[in-house]
Amino acid sequence: MNILVLLAIDVLWLIYGIGVKLTKKRKHDYNLVVAFLILLLVGYFYFYNDYESVFYLISAYVILALFAFWVIIDNLVLLFKKNVSEFDFYNLEAELEHVSVSSELLRQRFISTIELIHDGISFRDDGTIFGTDRYIELLGIDNNEFTVEKFENLIHKDDLPQYRIKMEKLSKRNPIYTIDYRIVKDGNFLWIKERGKIIYLEKKPSIISTIKMMDVKRYPETQIDVLNNMPDVKKMFEEMQRLSRVKNTYHFVLISLSNVPQINEKYGRDFGDLMMGEYLEKLRFKFIKDNKSLFRISGVKFGLIIKDDLKFSLLDRALTGTGELLNMRMQFGGVTQVIYPNLGISESPYEGKTFDKVYQEANEALEIAMKDSFNQSYCFYDRI
Repeated sequence: MNILVLLAIDVLWLIYGIGVKLTKKRKHDYNLVVAFLILLLVGYFYFYNDYESVFYLISAYVILALFAFWVIIDNLVLLFKKNVSEFDFYNLEAELEHVSVSSELLRQRFISTIELIHDGISFRDDGTIFGTDRYIELLGIDNNEFTVEKFENLIHKDDLPQYRIKMEKLSKRNPIYTIDYRIVKDGNFLWIKERGKIIYLEKKPSIISTIKMMDVKRYPETQIDVLNNMPDVKKMFEEMQRLSRVKNTYHFVLISLSNVPQINEKYGRDFGDLMMGEYLEKLRFKFIKDNKSLFRISGVKFGLIIKDDLKFSLLDRALTGTGELLNMRMQFGGVTQVIYPNLGISESPYEGKTFDKVYQEANEALEIAMKDSFNQSYCFYDRI
């Protein structure tokens, strides 16, 4: 009978040992396994001559009871201490190595991503800014790490107050910002677009941001991209001919951004181009569905083909209502300007009306709208 008890204890102990291995318990749990086996062997050899005696049975039960008592107390202590993570110490080195490799991989990916980005990236913390090589190249700074004060000295004095206000308003509720400002580089003022976000680590704020130049000549992938890639008057006439062939009615709006020359004279042509690019992008968003319906005819003159009757109805109602829909107020840095366009509007309601006739009517309407004696900034040819 005692041999069955011994076998049962050994099986239970084997199951426990496997459980220890699978659950990655602490190293001293293995010492407990060894100690238990030693006690069983001592008992076995001590009672070898009288193996079937009641004393061996009692000793086996006592050892098993001690082991059960130890396991229960040990695990209860861990649970009350809320320190269950200590069970993972056995595999801690392997996990640390895995975390280290993953961290290094993320770091390398992050660095490689930064190198591929055309924008400059900066990290601001405790009055100090660290900028990537591209960042300091755009700003004309000779060191990757510099103070916020040095950075602000580069900003145009008219734009600096707005920049500081924008930074002060950042919070957990409003963490993202976008701002345009001018900087001094090589004795000239250049426009910068900055986009950033404030983050908090242990209640300590940091700001990560990207910048790109808004210079039309050197960096065409900016706001004024709409100007650089805009189809010309030849493409406009081809589109008008195509619409006539497929018997698609449309309205044609001839636009003259009348006060842009004054803006160019005051702030420079680059700034005027930025204003026009922003204006036309908003105009395209409101009234047309594609990128093939807005055309540049000459310097400040543009053609807009509206194929959607609902979009034209929106334009019509707005113009005949307040007339303010196309007057857009825009702000770059500390400069606020309003674009005041003049509009000449014609339509192609039937197949036989040629594209040059549609254009001629819109041009005549525009000339009327630009007269000082005319009391509106727009004119519909069919309502003259």
